[in-house]
Amino acid sequence: MNHKNSNVQQIAINGYDRNFSYFVNDESTKDIAIVDPGDISLLEQIIDEGNWRPKMILLTHSHHDHVEAVAPLVAHYDIPVYLHENAMDRVDVPSHLIRLINDGTKIALGNLKIEVLYTPGHIDDAVCFYISAEQALDGTPKLLTGDTLFVEGCGRSDFPLSNPTDLKASLRRISQLPNNTEVFPGHDYGSKPISTIEWEKVQNRHMQIYR
Repeated sequence: MNHKNSNVQQIAINGYDRNFSYFVNDESTKDIAIVDPGDISLLEQIIDEGNWRPKMILLTHSHHDHVEAVAPLVAHYDIPVYLHENAMDRVDVPSHLIRLINDGTKIALGNLKIEVLYTPGHIDDAVCFYISAEQALDGTPKLLTGDTLFVEGCGRSDFPLSNPTDLKASLRRISQLPNNTEVFPGHDYGSKPISTIEWEKVQNRHMQIYR
């Protein structure tokens, strides 16, 4: 799925857990960042069809279903992997290609600037990637949330390295973003694949308290 005139292309990954991968693109250069790469064959097909130029991999967190295609993409394109510092030893990436990120990190993709929000709770290396209205091609802010926030739900906080108190704080922080911010989740678990902060404050019981 791809919104017309959008910097974000949503890619449904076939599998039991209904994952989404994403291409964040700078249309002016055809550069892309691949977010939470899943099915390598599907991703390479879309790259070839769109004449995209992979420049980096961005990881919202280190759980296996979000890093499945990291190794083959790195081997093929020799591109860096941006991940939270807590995930450094959890993903198999050559050390010279690791780029550590934390809250407030700004990532440059061509002419596009992507901001990192540290959002622990589901796991202690979880981040979201934010594109402001000023940066977005269509003027609408965008948030890639991984497993921190789903459409009408949120990630579990009962795993090792999870923390329910941290997750609540992360959701509270997300709720303070502009209401028209588009939410691009890590899984297709809701009534629709993409929503907004405003929608989540109404429809998501984990976000309703922040209305």
